[in-house]
Amino acid sequence: MRKVYLDNGSTSVPKAPGVGRAMLEYIENGGYNVGRGGYQSSYSLAERVLNTREKLCDLFCFHKESNVIFTLNVTYGLNIIIGSLLNLGDHVIITSMEHNAVVRPIEAARKRGVTVSIAKCDEKGRLNPLNLESLIRPETKAVIMLHGSNVCGTLLPLVEVGEICKKRGIFFIVDAAQTAGVFPLDMEKMKIDGLAFTGHKGLLGPQGIGGFLIRDELAKAISPVIYAIEAIHTILK
Repeated sequence: MRKVYLDNGSTSVPKAPGVGRAMLEYIENGGYNVGRGGYQSSYSLAERVLNTREKLCDLFCFHKESNVIFTLNVTYGLNIIIGSLLNLGDHVIITSMEHNAVVRPIEAARKRGVTVSIAKCDEKGRLNPLNLESLIRPETKAVIMLHGSNVCGTLLPLVEVGEICKKRGIFFIVDAAQTAGVFPLDMEKMKIDGLAFTGHKGLLGPQGIGGFLIRDELAKAISPVIYAIEAIHTILK
């Protein structure tokens, strides 16, 4: 019987040619630490990581390789941004189409004193940017929204919302879980300050990889949530 796979919204199958082979080669022949060794194999692997950062910048029309942050997946990336950006007294806007990767950290932010407004989408998942703009307040810090819905496939108007955020001085953060690698994403054109992606969907990679790209202005506004073990040891001495 011919096998038909219909769950690419969850994870892509099959993966891109060569992915499994590259992972096996690394594990069996080159599982070195990057930045922790002063030998050629470690340096060569660091070059491959930098090359990956550069390719992601090219893919998303971004300009700063050092601001490409790798995480376990898009959920971790969104949790890091949301959890470290929003503080007591802030206001944030999301849409009614959001995935739990946004909704749950937003609910946690609400419990610590962040005010949340939800821009309603219509019965087909479409968003009128003017409805979102009407929710903006003086204390609004960010708009956080997905690009493509995993439920109905609707694409939200990132260009229009990005223009609104830029005009109003608000951070624009995008969940690109369903569209990275499938639809064009231009951080410059769309005025995106933070873009979170995962590797196991449209990018045709394995589970357990992802990350986000972040502009300097947004990076300066967030607080670290993970500290190096070495730094902790130094503090405790």
